[in-house]
Amino acid sequence: MSHLLLIIKKELSELLRDKKTIINSIVLPTLLVPLLIFGAIKVTEMIKENEGEKTVKIGLVNAPDDFVKLVKNDTLNKIINYEEVVDFKSLISEGTIQTAVVFPADWKLQMDSLRTGDIQIHRNGTKDNVNGRVTKMLQAYNARIKEKRIAQLQISVEKLTPFRENYIEVSEQKELIGKRIGGFIPYLFILTMWGGCLLAAIDLVTGEKERKTIETTLSLPVSKFTVLLGKAIVASLLGFIPALLNLVGLIVGLKFIDGIPDSLKLAINEMLNFQSITMIMLLLIPFSLFLAGFIIALVAGATTFKEAQSKATPIIMLIIIPLVLAMMPGIELSWATVLVPVLNIGLGVKEIMAGTIDMFQYAAILASLVAFAVAAIYFSYKKFSDEHAILK
Repeated sequence: MSHLLLIIKKELSELLRDKKTIINSIVLPTLLVPLLIFGAIKVTEMIKENEGEKTVKIGLVNAPDDFVKLVKNDTLNKIINYEEVVDFKSLISEGTIQTAVVFPADWKLQMDSLRTGDIQIHRNGTKDNVNGRVTKMLQAYNARIKEKRIAQLQISVEKLTPFRENYIEVSEQKELIGKRIGGFIPYLFILTMWGGCLLAAIDLVTGEKERKTIETTLSLPVSKFTVLLGKAIVASLLGFIPALLNLVGLIVGLKFIDGIPDSLKLAINEMLNFQSITMIMLLLIPFSLFLAGFIIALVAGATTFKEAQSKATPIIMLIIIPLVLAMMPGIELSWATVLVPVLNIGLGVKEIMAGTIDMFQYAAILASLVAFAVAAIYFSYKKFSDEHAILK
């Protein structure tokens, strides 16, 4: 044990001498999440404010007077009348107008005879602000015509409403929010952990080769397994600590950044309680060891930092794909997914934050992660023991 602690101390001191390591592993992870939250809120507010103040140029064909009046009620709407349908696609692409609303030539006759008319809306589907404003105007106009027809036909509104939908939410807000945003939390943590483990593992193995100090380390009166385990623990720490600091940053950001609804803050505070944080961290500890061991095994034969990066970096896709799947609706934690690496963490964190985790499934996830960590350490030890690969 004393030899292992000595190796850990040596590797940590080497890594932490570099200011870049301290900034990348400690400073940035702590500030990353609060900055992301603050930035997202401010950018959203700016976009909404900017879009809300934009003038919308609307082309109208055969528009009835009551609809024109409705459009003019918003002073930000600019009307351009056309006698007939023209090439609205080109006009919208050029920016002459943002949208066009075309009424049939016999619109008044159709309405007077209580028929259903067809209105054409020429639009660019990517312009959400414009399309949303036009849709609201059309809905308001539709509602007005309905009211007139109901009054004209002397029909009770109750007779035209066969039923009303009253939704009763049986899940708690904590569960609802946890299921929806819980998948994003492990995405952030695990990618940060991957970056920390990757840089540390490459530096501790390939970096030592380039510095010509690997031979000195291996000549110590310490077993190769102890050396390897010490390096893996240090690499896992450089992955686990940023993930932990990300969590701290998330909690601090939610408490002190304005613009987040109080109800959402309260629900997230309930989700990120001591128990849930502890359960999440327990999953990340063996996973960080798994990542460290896996990366060390991949880069053990590399002779340069660049070669090591080229070998290890593509593996990020094996992490991103399961994390994306964990965020997709319809994919839930079950005994079929509980043993799938990365995916089980993503789904497990969602259940933990929602407060619906099955403790037997949680134990299975934890056990599987420990098993994967042991296998990765063993595999990396076999590669690390190959003197031809490690000393070349």
